[in-house]
Amino acid sequence: MIKKNMICLGLSVVLFSSSIIPARATVSAGDSFKMKDYSTNKVSTKTAINAKFDNKVIKTNMPGFIDQNTAFYSAYWVFDRCSELGTTYSYSSNTKKITFKRGSSTVVMKLGSTSATLNNKTFKLSAAPKKVYYYGNKKNYIMVPGGILAEKLGFSYKWNKDAKTGEITKKSSSSNAPTPNTNNNNQTASITPSTKITASANNYSVRIKKPSGLNTSSITADDDYHNKRLRLVIKGNYKSHFAASSNHNVKASINYSVSYSGGKTYVNLKTSTIKGFSVTQNSSYIYVKYASPQSMFSRVIVVDAGHGGKDSGAVGNGYVEKNMTLKIVQAIKKNFDKDAKYKVYYTRLSDTYPSLSERYRLANEVDADRFLSVHINSSDNSASGTETLYKTYKTYAGILQKQALNGMGYNSRSSHDRGLKYRSDLAVLNGPKMTTALVEMGFITNKTEASRINSRTSTIGADLYRGVCNSF
Repeated sequence: MIKKNMICLGLSVVLFSSSIIPARATVSAGDSFKMKDYSTNKVSTKTAINAKFDNKVIKTNMPGFIDQNTAFYSAYWVFDRCSELGTTYSYSSNTKKITFKRGSSTVVMKLGSTSATLNNKTFKLSAAPKKVYYYGNKKNYIMVPGGILAEKLGFSYKWNKDAKTGEITKKSSSSNAPTPNTNNNNQTASITPSTKITASANNYSVRIKKPSGLNTSSITADDDYHNKRLRLVIKGNYKSHFAASSNHNVKASINYSVSYSGGKTYVNLKTSTIKGFSVTQNSSYIYVKYASPQSMFSRVIVVDAGHGGKDSGAVGNGYVEKNMTLKIVQAIKKNFDKDAKYKVYYTRLSDTYPSLSERYRLANEVDADRFLSVHINSSDNSASGTETLYKTYKTYAGILQKQALNGMGYNSRSSHDRGLKYRSDLAVLNGPKMTTALVEMGFITNKTEASRINSRTSTIGADLYRGVCNSF
């Protein structure tokens, strides 16, 4: 509850004909659908094909198809929205360039061109990427040759003729994969999530020499952003090695210190403001590169669990708002932790109380793209329903409202949809300088609804995660 005073390829194939099904957003492999190819301005009927990753069909709102003996897939739905791939996609309508990233690999294509690059080295496509209009949901999509793209990003790809499906799988080892064999000093393994800037021997803020025999798996990284530091955590006592000035080279303004506790060595890299970090290692060195979060990550999000600590929020029917909002945000985090496309900062992940200004200052400091605050409403015991508050960004609020209702098991036409509410008096809507909204998941004072929220925190969290992703 908010109080009023709170300020996720080229190949030859033979397809079988099938009758055209009615226009709809989702079709299955083998179904026919209607589309317009903007490169030729021709409307045609295509047979849908699927893409699979590790034997699971990738869910997409735009079906794949065959053209020029090449399997085309949606750049967004397959190579961005499918979080299991760990790839990101961006498109510039000005330059017509299509960019894909996975680990240290960057593939750039261009609409209408069969010339593409992998890490600035040119290669040829069997067919040019294209923009199409899909009549099933009346939207435009960027379609790319999926087989060669998957292989250039470090996957294996094969065409399953009988299933009309392109099958993408992980390679057992590949120099294009994000975590390659590290026995070769020229190869680096990423420790941190995917970043736009990658730490390397030629691009680092801090270089740290590893002691002989220290395994790659013994080193992890903890982004302790609330304390404006990155902590490298190394199993074992290596304090004297990492503390020695001869074993680390600091090129940027950073406070370097080493400690040992509980069987682990901690290398602490403290900055003056919150930074985004890329950490890689090979058999000899650990490389750390840092820059502003917006420079390091494709999409930056801040999620706020309302109230906390000394501020219980609303109380009713044996439930406490601060505990319920925290459970929902922890569920949101479980989903974002599996999605390498986003860097997410949380105002709190335990029973603490960040002040209102600390919450929006965090969002402003990391220059977030989205801010989401989670609350539970309070009124008399007959009040029920879900609503989303906004001040400026109504479209974002509408997307979140739909997903919040899904999380609650409601639909947008039910009496439980309280809609969007304009509020100009709330700190978490006034303070952040980015797209912002606050969801009130239901009423803690309504016995049935409070119990419903408490039993559905995982589902609510998953749906709010989808809402934020959908807003992009």
